[in-house]
Amino acid sequence: MNLPLMAGVAFLLFGIYLLKHAISRYKKAKMSRHWPVVDGRLTEVKLWGPRLVDGKTTDAEKLNVAYSYVVDGTAHSGRRASFYTMVYPETLDFARRHAVGSDIAVYYNPRNPADAVIITGLKKDKPYSDVILGVLAVVIGAVIAVLAWFNVIG
Repeated sequence: MNLPLMAGVAFLLFGIYLLKHAISRYKKAKMSRHWPVVDGRLTEVKLWGPRLVDGKTTDAEKLNVAYSYVVDGTAHSGRRASFYTMVYPETLDFARRHAVGSDIAVYYNPRNPADAVIITGLKKDKPYSDVILGVLAVVIGAVIAVLAWFNVIG
């Protein structure tokens, strides 16, 4: 049993999975900039994950949201804030600006109104970060698998 080969193949498959989902999210994020918008209502805004903020440890690293909205008379609910992973300080800024019960603009996919988001588009400072991570995982997995196949490692 060639453990490095198995590890390389596993990492390669994981990288392919990551890359597939990153590309899908990237495409949706770009399309979301042109989606129609409706008024919605925030039903949950929850910060979680410890982070040092102003000298105190507080939950602020990640954000969970839930919202309700209506499209053509049909009620929907959503949990996606954005197509990228929001982290501190963006999470804290969002929570401070948007309280539970407040109105919020909800952008929905005209082909599937149940598919919605609050923040459209790509992350401004790192639009390709998820795709790059997926590519790196594929390359690293492939290199490990090839080196193990030719008995360079393991």
